[in-house]
Amino acid sequence: NYTCIFIGGGVAVLVLVIVVILLLLPQPSSTTTPLTTTALPFNCNTFDNPDMWSIAKKAYCCTHGGKGCTTPAPTPPPTPPPLPYDCHAGIANWEAGWSDEKKAWCCAHGGQGCTTP
Repeated sequence: NYTCIFIGGGVAVLVLVIVVILLLLPQPSSTTTPLTTTALPFNCNTFDNPDMWSIAKKAYCCTHGGKGCTTPAPTPPPTPPPLPYDCHAGIANWEAGWSDEKKAWCCAHGGQGCTTP
């Protein structure tokens, strides 16, 4: 009797068809978005000396993080020339101890050593 073989074979073919159909059905789309990262061209948060960075890294980090900027150091102001006279030295005895030039200069520039007419 071949009835069992035909029925068993038919069931096997039916199961095979169902499996193929399930495999061919489209899968549901994922609701999560993939994590995308863009690599930065330079890491400006390193602990190395910015003087050792390349020019390109200095330019990038200066623009994007304020680090590694190559601004020249400000030049200090020039020192003023020394004053020709120290009007505090010898003030106690200015009338006898100062020269006429020192008296004139200190009177004009500091109000000390002035002779009253």
